[in-house]
Amino acid sequence: MALKRDVAWLLVALLVGVFVLPLLVYFTGTMVLGPYAKGGPGVFVAGYLGDLASLRWFSWSLALGPLVIAAIWRAAAKVR
Repeated sequence: MALKRDVAWLLVALLVGVFVLPLLVYFTGTMVLGPYAKGGPGVFVAGYLGDLASLRWFSWSLALGPLVIAAIWRAAAKVR
């Protein structure tokens, strides 16, 4: 049962990194730096997904960041 829960947490972390975090980056960027020059959030996310497909390291670090944090958290919790 614990393995299913761990996999579920890791899957949620991956989905947050791929779909939620880019939107947070977009809206934070527009608040701090002003409007996105190429368009709205849809254009930003499409460019981000295109960079994921092109294997750009910065997009993959954004996508995998929450997964890595969740994996380290779960591993640290197992050690105790």
